[in-house]
Amino acid sequence: MNIALIRPPKINGAFEKILIQEPINLACLGAFLNLNGFKVVIWDFEVEPFSEIILQQKITAANISIAGITSMTPTVNNAHNIAALIKKNSPLVITIAGGAHVSAIPRQSLEEFPEFDYLVLREGELPMLKLCQHIAENKTPVGIPGIAFAKNGDINITMPDGYIENLDTLPFPDRKLLNRDLYKNMYAAGINTPGKKPTVVFTSRGCSQDCTFCAVKKTSGPKVRLRNAKNVIEELTICKEELGYNHITFEDTNFTLKQDRFIEICYGLKRLGLTWDCQTKVSLVNEKLINIMKECGCLKIAYGVESGSPKILSLIKKNITISQIKKAFELTHQVKIVACAFFILGAHPQENTEDIILTEKLIHVIKPDVFQLGIICPYPGTEIFRIMKEEGLITAIDWRNFNFMHANQPWGTRHLSAKDLIKFQKQIYMRYLLSPVFLGSLLLKMLNPHQAIKIIQLGFYMLKYLIFEKRR
Repeated sequence: MNIALIRPPKINGAFEKILIQEPINLACLGAFLNLNGFKVVIWDFEVEPFSEIILQQKITAANISIAGITSMTPTVNNAHNIAALIKKNSPLVITIAGGAHVSAIPRQSLEEFPEFDYLVLREGELPMLKLCQHIAENKTPVGIPGIAFAKNGDINITMPDGYIENLDTLPFPDRKLLNRDLYKNMYAAGINTPGKKPTVVFTSRGCSQDCTFCAVKKTSGPKVRLRNAKNVIEELTICKEELGYNHITFEDTNFTLKQDRFIEICYGLKRLGLTWDCQTKVSLVNEKLINIMKECGCLKIAYGVESGSPKILSLIKKNITISQIKKAFELTHQVKIVACAFFILGAHPQENTEDIILTEKLIHVIKPDVFQLGIICPYPGTEIFRIMKEEGLITAIDWRNFNFMHANQPWGTRHLSAKDLIKFQKQIYMRYLLSPVFLGSLLLKMLNPHQAIKIIQLGFYMLKYLIFEKRR
């Protein structure tokens, strides 16, 4: 039986068009299904042209029986549109939706999006396999853990009975299912080294943190499950020696959680001659670790800072301090690793102008080489969604507005309107990007002709975003 795994198109803003990652989650699922007797193709409509005709041509050419469509909250409408087009032109093809959105609110998703025949909840490999096996055998998948569907007006939901404890038993992502020619740009913003061929690697699943704005637990669970260092290094070896990748982006936020394991992976990267970037928590780095990262080829570290206000950090359960933030950036700058910071405006209903002023002050103190300043997006299933709903800050829901960079969100905080948050966002960006310190660092980087071209390109897209982009 032939299966298409599909990533729908999304609302791409200016600079994000050149920062698109490979859909490694689909490559993971594809490898698992192929290993168990199915034939999988991946269609990534973030980078491939999309139209009704193109979709139908692909379905016919590949003789697809099942379409598995991944979706985050901002793209769930696009995912449903794809399912509707499939049903219109190939009504016998079974449509299955997966991802954080449907995992958080399966009943509502089935009610809102009737063209999804089935939902796969949380971690996809086992429920997707069992569902596809039942479909192949013309069986109704009643009782399969991790599956939801509607039948005869009734909604059937069987929640998963656990997670895959030993991630080392899973096959490596099948990157050969991806058209790698479509991912030529270095999508780790801030890294402008020429000749990089990047790919994404996950070394863990799950998260034990309680950040109010994060939906990771809805798909990966509250327990951190770490892959063995040797297993990770084996995948890295295949990426380098068989597939020709020479830069790795580690996407899991728990990469430095277990230091002995992390250091073993670092030296594996060094032996392979791979450069890399990662994200981690400011409380999980120290001088020894940062020096090892530099020695072993790390080019960039991204930290989730979120706010410069201790009050807001406490309310969103970030469990970090301002002093830890400052120290992490100081250490990262010292060894000349690109330091990236993620911030959220309006992160809690109690956020006010004074809190935002503290955030801007912190940005100028820690001097990130790259930073992202988004506006709170209360994804379903998160604590902040519940809080904002209870406080009346979320009224009518249009999932297309749930985009923290490009939507014209209708919500604010108790003290600040949506327009206030967007105004602050643009002002903070402009004041920092035009500051003498930031402009000086750019001029130094632009002495390298390759970096100059990239910086000009990114600068153009950032200018377009801040001044000309019309938000949905």
